[in-house]
Amino acid sequence: MRRIVIANQKGGVAKTTTAINLAAEIARKGKKVLLIDMDPQYSATSSIFANTSFEYTVYDVIVNKINIQEVIHYSDAFGIDVVPSDIGLSGAPMRIAEQIGRERILLHYTRRLQYDYLIIDAPPSLGLLTVNALMASSEIIVPICPEYFSLKGMKFLEAIIDNLRNGLESNIEIAGIVITRYRERIVTNEAKNAVKNYFGEKVFKTIVPENIKLEEAHSAHLPIYKYDKKSKGAEAYSLLTKEVMNGRIN
Repeated sequence: MRRIVIANQKGGVAKTTTAINLAAEIARKGKKVLLIDMDPQYSATSSIFANTSFEYTVYDVIVNKINIQEVIHYSDAFGIDVVPSDIGLSGAPMRIAEQIGRERILLHYTRRLQYDYLIIDAPPSLGLLTVNALMASSEIIVPICPEYFSLKGMKFLEAIIDNLRNGLESNIEIAGIVITRYRERIVTNEAKNAVKNYFGEKVFKTIVPENIKLEEAHSAHLPIYKYDKKSKGAEAYSLLTKEVMNGRIN
């Protein structure tokens, strides 16, 4: 099972958009996919299930030790299984702060799951929830919006990953950096070049543009390929998925 976390400590970089559309595209190619929403803002959950309320969420898995199988819900629209989140997850770090192995709780509960892909939508922070998401993953994809690009922030994220490898024996690797919400402007072009100069071959060839159809798809609770398959957003996530699944596109 490939374990991929979508993470960036900054908000507004299309992290959730990338997580849910990547998961849906992979499922469309015949793979069995589980998406875990680890963000207390529960954007992935609401984008997929609208205002549906759930008896159990990922909070109950992490804090109350509920069997994760009881928390999984299938989305027919996206073709994926989902472990939902809600605002209550914001209180989880305090509840597990004193537990031994608190950084590996999510890894423990997902270790025996039978899927082709596990996609985790991490919160826009570098706290205990994000550490759990990173520890439960072997690959990280980092969405970066050129307008918000912070080299200092990326170096901090890289330092966190190095600490997990050295201190907690994580085997996580950076699968790639994806430029998102791209608009053709001088300032964004400069930032795009800065990203590519710093990360080199780690930057995916696919660039996800700023595209209103992606926002509309969220509101319609559909993956972009179902909402508007001819849109630039749908084309970008189709190409990105091929890169993620099959390696770089020539």
